[in-house]
Formats: sequence, structure tokens, C-alpha cells
Amino acid sequence: MKIKKEEYNKAVGCLKRYNYNCINIINIQEDILSISVPQNDGLPRAPYSVSDVVFNKVVQLQDNEELNESLTEYKAVVQALQLLDKDSKYIFEKEFRENKNKWQIISDMNVSEETYKRRKHKLIYAVDRELKKMT
Repeated sequence: MKIKKEEYNKAVGCLKRYNYNCINIINIQEDILSISVPQNDGLPRAPYSVSDVVFNKVVQLQDNEELNESLTEYKAVVQALQLLDKDSKYIFEKEFRENKNKWQIISDMNVSEETYKRRKHKLIYAVDRELKKMT
């Protein structure tokens, strides 16, 4: 199974940005949701109605392109990990989340370099498939 170089690089970039995307999602949501100014104009409000402040926050969350891109990449990685074996998940955890190098992972897993490459390519191809499904 072979994919184009730009698709391969996009999937690898998505894996490398996983930690950044997690932090970015939390920060953007906190920034939008924490801005709260109660309207104190003295006019009566209908009970249980959606206020303008809540509606505006929902619109901001839906329209924020950076947040939507981070969510798409995050979901693609999470869904791909659900489909993979434990060795590929281990490679993801060690290489892309803990920033260990290839040789540390190979020695920890006690596998050959070729096995490591096959499992890593399996991980990258799974992320690529999930990214294609979401676009």
C-alpha cells in the first residue's frame, strides 16, 4: 500500500502535532467560553431562553477555523489508534508523545528495525485513511 508523499507528510505532521492540538483545543475553548459579560440592562428576560452571549459563544466555537482543524486532526489520530495493534500504539506513545528516538523504541520493544518500520508505516497509513474520511 503506497500513498503520495504529501499525504504521507500530512499524516506524519498530524501525529507530530497531536500534543499541540490537545493543548490548542483546550486553550481556544477556554478563551471563548471564559469571556462572559452579563447583560445588565434592566430588561426582563424570558426564562430558559438562549441568551445572546451563549449563542455568540456557540457561533465562535463553530466558526473558529484553527479549532476545527485541530479537532479534525485530533479525531483522526484517536480513531486511527482504535484500529491499530498494541505495537503501533506503543510507537505512537513513545515517538510522538514522549519524543523518544527510533533506537530507544526498538530496544524497548525488542524488535528489528524492519518490524519497527512496518508498524510505524501502519500507524501513518491509518491516520491518512482517517484524515481522508473526515475531509
